[in-house]
Amino acid sequence: MKEVETMSRAEWQVMRIIWTLGEATSKQVIEILERKTDWKAATIKTLMIRLQKKHFLKAEETKRPYIYQPMIQENEAIHESVNELFDSICCMRKGSAINDLIENSDISQSDISQMIATLNKKAQTAPEEVECDCLEAELN
Repeated sequence: MKEVETMSRAEWQVMRIIWTLGEATSKQVIEILERKTDWKAATIKTLMIRLQKKHFLKAEETKRPYIYQPMIQENEAIHESVNELFDSICCMRKGSAINDLIENSDISQSDISQMIATLNKKAQTAPEEVECDCLEAELN
């Protein structure tokens, strides 16, 4: 399992482009990011090299230009990143954090329907209140 928490925000932007395209040359990534950001080509190449060193990206080096491909699936990276974040939040605060995320995100009708179905299923076994887990290890 790769350590997604080591991926910087800038590296995430590079990965999002490559995930969307499936594979890309550095020129393609540079063209897209230069339109979206004020980054220079050298900065973007540095980010791509870092992603290779972290084993998130691989380059097909048998022909020119190199073709870059993701070594981690987008849904896996998102899952790891979200779980890493939520592991650092008190259990009592996770519900409000999720609610805040929903309120401040663009979400499709189908995603909303899926969330409602998940919440309805979860509601059947959810406790009335979630207990704080911040001091659990220290108290036992």
